[in-house]
Amino acid sequence: MVGEDRGTLNIDDFEVLFRKNHKFLCMIAMDYVHDQFIAEDLVQEFFINYWQRRDLITLTTSFGAYARRAIKYKSIDYLRKTAIAEKRNTELTILEEQQAILDEEEDQELQHQRYIKIIEMIQSLPPDRRKIFMLHAMDKLSYAQIAEKQSVSINTVKTQLKRAYNALRTKTLGLLMGIL
Repeated sequence: MVGEDRGTLNIDDFEVLFRKNHKFLCMIAMDYVHDQFIAEDLVQEFFINYWQRRDLITLTTSFGAYARRAIKYKSIDYLRKTAIAEKRNTELTILEEQQAILDEEEDQELQHQRYIKIIEMIQSLPPDRRKIFMLHAMDKLSYAQIAEKQSVSINTVKTQLKRAYNALRTKTLGLLMGIL
């Protein structure tokens, strides 16, 4: 065919090669990739590459034989890259799931440790102050209800709660400073 000699391929000859071989090359690619759009992309990439390198390519066989072999290897390379990408994506998904489980376990452990520290801080309060604090914080009783239940004045309840919260705040800040 005219234009198959090195360096003499012009745009008209290239267009003839494209029209003559495009459909057949797409069928070859389809045998490997089993996707029409990917097959067409591979064939189009082949023709673009061939046009860009036309002055460097020396055909020792017919263009058809060269193109079939090139499409075969291009298709195999695509499948290999796709398989590697899928394997990496699968491995990444597994790693992300494992990390999420570890993070959740770590979060639960940290929450458990915090809970223990809070209980210890509350337990360190003097018994009467701790009782008033628990009635207010846990049982949600009003100052008046606590005063009546403990047989103390409302001002005593307010004072004991203020001291309890101050002590817990101080211990919490100390704990945070120790962590940082």
